[in-house]
Amino acid sequence: MHLLPILYAVLGAAVAYWILPWLWLRDRKRQLLVRCREQRAIAVTFDDGPSRELTSAITAELAAAEVPASFFLLGVSVQDHEDIVRDLLDQGHQVGCHGEGHVHHWKSPPWAGLVDTYRGLRRLERVTGLPAAAMQFRPPFGKLNLLSLLFVWWHRTPIVMWTHDGHDTRTDRDLTPAELADGLRATGGGVLLLHDFHRHIEDERAQVVNKLQAVLALRHEGFRFVRLRDLLAAPRPPASRTL
Repeated sequence: MHLLPILYAVLGAAVAYWILPWLWLRDRKRQLLVRCREQRAIAVTFDDGPSRELTSAITAELAAAEVPASFFLLGVSVQDHEDIVRDLLDQGHQVGCHGEGHVHHWKSPPWAGLVDTYRGLRRLERVTGLPAAAMQFRPPFGKLNLLSLLFVWWHRTPIVMWTHDGHDTRTDRDLTPAELADGLRATGGGVLLLHDFHRHIEDERAQVVNKLQAVLALRHEGFRFVRLRDLLAAPRPPASRTL
C-alpha cells in the first residue's frame, strides 16, 4: 500500500513533464489549421538552416513567386552564415529560433533543452538585433517538456508548430510534390514544414525545391502565402450567429 502514493506521484510528474506540453502543442497545431482555413492561407516554413547553397536556392524560388516564408534557424547553422540570416531579413522573410543544436527535449536531461534553447535565442539576438520576444520559437522535433515550455514562456517568445510535414528529410515515408499540394488544398491551407539544411545527399536540392514549386503553384488557386507571424497577427473573423 505504501507504493501507491509513490506510483501516483510518478504518474503525476510524468503527466506534468511530458503529457501537458504535448497536449498544449497539439492544440497549437489545431489552432494554426483553423487560422489557415479562415484566411485560406499557406505559411511556408523551413527548419534547421541556413545553409550556403540550399537556402539561396529556396529564396530564389520564393523571390520568383513573390512569396514570403519563415525560417527557423539552428544556432550551429547560423555560425559562419550570419550574412545569410541578414539577407533573409532584407528579403522580407521571417527569422525564428529552432534552438542551438536541435536537442530533443524528451530524450535529454531537463537542463539540456533549457541550455540549447537559451543559446539559440541569444545567438539570434546577437545576429538579428531582435529581442527574444520579437521572435518565434519552434521546438526541435516538435517536442517540449514542462521546464522548457515554462522557460520559453518566461522569455515571452511565441511557440509555433506546423500542420503539414513536407517529408523532405524522412526515409520511412515520402510525399510526392503533387501529394503535398493536394494535402494543403484539401485542408484549405496550412503551415508547411520543409528544411534548408545541408543533407549530404545527391538530390537534396530537388527534394525541397520540387515540393516547394508544387506548393507555390497553389497561389493561382486563390491561396494566400503569408509569414507565420502575419498569420497569427491577422484579426479573427467575427463568430457567426444563428437565430
